[in-house]
Amino acid sequence: MSARPKRTPGGARVSAARPRGGAGTIAGVAVVLVVAAAVVIGLLLHAHRTESAAEATIPVVHASDAGAPVSVDPQAGVITVGTPGAPVTLDVYEDFLCPVCGQFEQVYGDQVRQAVTAGDLDVRYHVVDLLDDRSDPPGYSLAAASAALAVAQTTPGAFTSFHDSLYGAQPAEGGRGYDAGQLDTLATALGVPPGSVTAALSSHQYDAAVQASLQKAAADPALQQNTSSGTGFGTPTVVHDGKLLDITNPDWLSALLPRH
Repeated sequence: MSARPKRTPGGARVSAARPRGGAGTIAGVAVVLVVAAAVVIGLLLHAHRTESAAEATIPVVHASDAGAPVSVDPQAGVITVGTPGAPVTLDVYEDFLCPVCGQFEQVYGDQVRQAVTAGDLDVRYHVVDLLDDRSDPPGYSLAAASAALAVAQTTPGAFTSFHDSLYGAQPAEGGRGYDAGQLDTLATALGVPPGSVTAALSSHQYDAAVQASLQKAAADPALQQNTSSGTGFGTPTVVHDGKLLDITNPDWLSALLPRH
């Protein structure tokens, strides 16, 4: 496997990003929350995530756009949710362990779901393993991304609920992630044939696609941002029409959507 890319902030900026050890690379990025109260909610969620990862069953979250069309490109590691030809298309780069991706979903997830359901938006989810060494044991980011691809390809209608369930009880960065059995149990509860996820994980069916997706994103000049900590790619990164979006602006999505 080729060397992992330098991890620096992308998708949004704050005054200070979390540095990693060693060479001082950056593990992810942070989103400025729309309201101060969300900071308190985030602290409570962090404590809950640590407990949730040790539980036998991941709580099921039924996504409001679960009926939207879903397609998957397993070679590219991309899952598209929404009506083909929707007026607006977003590319969203996420890591299921990234706490700021969790905050992004907490703050903007409902707006995204409503726009998808209305037929105004489709979303291309690029599931990457940026923080694969940040779980204990390492590997949760890759496993969760691969599981999501397996769900999307096996039972497309289950993907958005699987996605939202993983963020709804997101493991804490640096702690224990969900194992293959827990991921498979969640998928089964959402209608995926039992054993589909464990089979995909044990065979490493989607690993190369997830890893290649990260490498491609990290090498794409259009996805790089300059910050006080350096230049590079991070999660979450949201792109429209080839341009990075400032998701610290609470009106970023409404400004893109058609007015009815």
